[in-house]
Amino acid sequence: MAVLLAVLPAGARAADPDPMARGSYAVQTTEGSDPATAPGRFLAGTVNLQEPAAGGGGTIGPAAAATLQIRGSMYQPVGRTTPSPVIVLVHGNHGSCDAGAAPNCTVFKRNDRGYAYLGENLASWGYTVVSIDQDQLMYYQDNPMAKGMHQRRLLIAATLDALYKANAEGLTGPDQNLGSSLVGRLDLSRIGLMGHSRGGDAVTSFIDYNRTRPAPGRRYPLRGVIALAATDYERRAPSGTPFLSVLPMCDGDVSNIQGARFFERGQYREATPFPLVQVGVHGTNHNWFNSVWSADGEDGSNGDQACGVNMPSNLRLSGGISTGPATSNPASPTIGTSPGGTYTRANRGSGDPVLMGDQEKVGLALMSSFFRRYVGGEGGFDRYMTGERNADGETELPATACPSQTQSFTSTATPPVTTGTFGPRIGCAERTMTSYFAAADERMDVLRPETDTPLSTSAVGTAIEASGFSNPYLEDGGVLPRPATTPSGLDWCNPEPDHFEESTIGKPDFPKAAKACPLPNISGLGGQIGMREQSPLNQSYGLQLAAAWDGPAKLATRIPAAKGDVSDKKALALGAAVNVLDPRNFDPTNPDRSAPSATNRVGSAAEYDPAAWSQDFTIAVTDAAGHEGTVSAGDQRYGNALHPSVGSTTPKLHVLLSQVRVPLADFAAQGVDLKTVRKVEFRFGEAGKPAQGSVQLADVRFQEATAGTGVLLDDATADGPATGPVTSGPDPAAVLAAVSRSAASAQNPDVIGLGGDTTVTRRAACVDTTAPRTSGVKVAVKARRLTITGKATDVTCSAAKTRAKAAGTVKSVQVTLAKTVGKRARFVRGNGKLSKPMPKDSGVALVAKGTSSWTLKPGGKLAAGRYALTIEAYDAAGNVSTTKRGTVVVR
Repeated sequence: MAVLLAVLPAGARAADPDPMARGSYAVQTTEGSDPATAPGRFLAGTVNLQEPAAGGGGTIGPAAAATLQIRGSMYQPVGRTTPSPVIVLVHGNHGSCDAGAAPNCTVFKRNDRGYAYLGENLASWGYTVVSIDQDQLMYYQDNPMAKGMHQRRLLIAATLDALYKANAEGLTGPDQNLGSSLVGRLDLSRIGLMGHSRGGDAVTSFIDYNRTRPAPGRRYPLRGVIALAATDYERRAPSGTPFLSVLPMCDGDVSNIQGARFFERGQYREATPFPLVQVGVHGTNHNWFNSVWSADGEDGSNGDQACGVNMPSNLRLSGGISTGPATSNPASPTIGTSPGGTYTRANRGSGDPVLMGDQEKVGLALMSSFFRRYVGGEGGFDRYMTGERNADGETELPATACPSQTQSFTSTATPPVTTGTFGPRIGCAERTMTSYFAAADERMDVLRPETDTPLSTSAVGTAIEASGFSNPYLEDGGVLPRPATTPSGLDWCNPEPDHFEESTIGKPDFPKAAKACPLPNISGLGGQIGMREQSPLNQSYGLQLAAAWDGPAKLATRIPAAKGDVSDKKALALGAAVNVLDPRNFDPTNPDRSAPSATNRVGSAAEYDPAAWSQDFTIAVTDAAGHEGTVSAGDQRYGNALHPSVGSTTPKLHVLLSQVRVPLADFAAQGVDLKTVRKVEFRFGEAGKPAQGSVQLADVRFQEATAGTGVLLDDATADGPATGPVTSGPDPAAVLAAVSRSAASAQNPDVIGLGGDTTVTRRAACVDTTAPRTSGVKVAVKARRLTITGKATDVTCSAAKTRAKAAGTVKSVQVTLAKTVGKRARFVRGNGKLSKPMPKDSGVALVAKGTSSWTLKPGGKLAAGRYALTIEAYDAAGNVSTTKRGTVVVR
């Protein structure tokens, strides 16, 4: 039966607010240009940092004690007469210095300035935003194992302690410039945190540290935490605060999108009274949410059909419009002018909205709307959180954040093709995959699956009915021996491995889960060999069902009468993902299943267009009178979960549980009585639907109150934040107070102390100042293709017993090939092509593969001519040696 479902016109309701718009407050920016000299930086005292040596042994080298300044950038609303909510931003791991060596750079990079576009926007609406500078902290982290997470937790706590004291009585003494300027101006009952990369891991970890912080340390009520392109070194499950994980689907660093694990793990931890949100964004990379990182260039997606800026079909979003004058930084005025269009060193710390590229716009839309909704209590942003804009025919992003800039690329063909420009590639509706897991009081779980009875009993206590399914594990797949087929064919799994990174703890094998999900062959496309940390392709670490079919199949459960009234809920939602490389999935390039889709998708639009093909099945809801309503799960109004992953290389392929959200009004329009629902059923392989397939399913639930959410809601508008404690729903302060503190001990002290007193003993004096050396350099040119090899060594600090971990390690070898053009030079890029003419001292370098023994092979043929060869080697302390190696001749 064909059913027409009405879409409510956007004009029938008030328009959603635009998170891109600026508010009425002028913004005071306190950030300076360099913390060593600038009087205008945010400076709030000092903090002792001490990271345990996770591998055992003494706390030396990068794990040595250090006293560092609490410093960074601050953005404030000018003229606000009531206290403003506080947002703290925490950047991740990146270079510390533009010049000199860490930890005491001659010129610091100032990674904290990379979120000025977000800080200024929020300040214009009445929020005070502090972005923490960690340029020195990054030197003091146990990189092989602990990754600096403990350090960052302490720095976040110290920053909040300092702000608390500055607001209560002002700061005095050295290493601070706030004085009494913040007294009475901050509302520390409304705090939000955002962390990027390792910073995302740190803010997620800080949730638990803050909840259990030993006395006399102060605990802070968090009203919202964002993990942006996060790592997952500490395997945390966020709880006790609204939480958003943003997943860049073209991430070239954390390519296995580890932030997805937070969303899955946090869903059933306790009965959390706050929602979890996850948004995957096609075309976004790791670095370009930070404009300082954007100016440092690409993070390694080249060669992938969907994600490589050097590929004509790529979906990449631009990283900014470079408008800074070329004379602003004579040493490197145009660093960052990659094909995507990025910030330069001249403008990289600017919050000017004109400079934002498409990726910064997406980041601003997602992060601003989340903070304003939950920290500020501005209820007008709620529909951006839930994903319901899709069902109403609108894009999940506001129109002002939809990609609009053209992108450029240079072909790697021979002879080279002229640089081309292209439009946004795909529609804005295809860009995002929003998942919303409602608070426990605004949700009724139906099918999770359950820990002890995953295939037999539902979350409402009824039997799971399954039939007609095939074994979801491939005979030549990555899970061997192949698990036996269950009686129904349906199976369950959890992809989370027992160990995070086997090689780090001396295990020779690949990470394995106790009950692994279906995976492609370990050495093939999508296999663990090619994944970061050899993790599984399925990146949603949580219990889920594996459903494959070669004909009609069904999965259903009954709803008890006592729980059948769902008329107070807005939607039926579930998590779904397509096992993209299973040949049973429908692919228009392989309609007769004559060969695996992993093979036939090569060169097709399926590698770069998420809408090129879609899996689909029927969702049916039945009431007590037998009235049934059906919808197609693959309908774009319900989200993009059933569009398989794009990407042509292993690191850019993902199996990610995303939300299918069906408005219950779509069932009610077909005569279903929402007060007497008795059955939920999923039908696969029906007429008109793909006859074969393989998907992952989880977290079937009725959710979202029809009366509107009461979670942290101060008003339904969006005209700036409220002030003071919660006026509706659960109170973060009360939730926090119900959690027991850890007992203080030598192993678990509160090293920050009460009221923001953070000054402690200074670090040891020994600093490695000896640069590494290069040797054995060999250059080979064959058919205009270049190969350069060599060795690099480093020596330890003069006080080796206390600084051994900080030196003796070559971190990077970089090679510059420059072809003179008059008074300027053109530099060889990674694809072998030449840059435009630039100043000779621009130093555009290529990173060699390997360190102690290294190799450099540009991707294509070099133009004939003579090239000046320069080799730079960097060690763990930031020391660099520069060696000029004469001329390379290419004929």
